[in-house]
Amino acid sequence: MERRLNFGQYRAMDLTIFAVLLIVFESLASRAAIHFSSQPYFISVVPAIVCIVFMRWGMFGCIHAALGGLVYCISTRGGAVHFLIYMVGNLLSAMAVPYLRRIGPAKVRGSVALSLVMAVLVSFLMQIGRGIVAAIVGHIQPRMVFSFVLTDVISGLFAVVIVLIVRRLDGVFEDQRSYLRRINEEEAKDKEEGFDEG
Repeated sequence: MERRLNFGQYRAMDLTIFAVLLIVFESLASRAAIHFSSQPYFISVVPAIVCIVFMRWGMFGCIHAALGGLVYCISTRGGAVHFLIYMVGNLLSAMAVPYLRRIGPAKVRGSVALSLVMAVLVSFLMQIGRGIVAAIVGHIQPRMVFSFVLTDVISGLFAVVIVLIVRRLDGVFEDQRSYLRRINEEEAKDKEEGFDEG
C-alpha cells in the first residue's frame, strides 16, 4: 500500500532538497571565485534559490539565506566577521516576503514582470543587508554600502534568469499549499471522470 507524506514531512523534505542544491552549487561557485580571484564579480546561486524557497514556503527561505552565507564563508575561508556579514546580512531578503504576500504568490508567478521584481528584490535586499551589517561592524565605511550591490550584480541577473525559467515549470515557482491543493483537486476530478466513464 502506498504511503503518502504528511504536509510537515513533505515540507521538510522539500526544504532539505533545496538546501542540498544550495550547498553543492554555492560551494562550487565559491571555489571558482577563489580560483578567479582577480575578477571583480562573483556568481552566487543563493539569491535564486532563496527566491524560489520564499515563493514555495514563505519565511522558511530565511534558513537558506543564512545557509548560503555560511557555505560561502566556509568555502572562501572567511573570518568571523565575514560569517556575521553574510549570514545576518542575507536575512534582509526576508523583507521580500511581505511583498509576495501582499500581491499574492499566484499573481507573482503568473506575471513575468512581478516574478522579475521578486527576483531582483530578493537579490538587492540580500546585497544591501550584507553592506549594512558590514558597515555596522566597522568592516567598511557606510558610504561603501552600495558597493556590495555593484560587486554582486551578476548574481542578481542570474537569479532573474533562473526565476524566469522555473516559473514555467509546473509547481516549482509556486506556493506549495496552493500547489498541493490544486494537485489534490485534479486527482479527485480525474477519479470522478474515471467513475463516470466506467
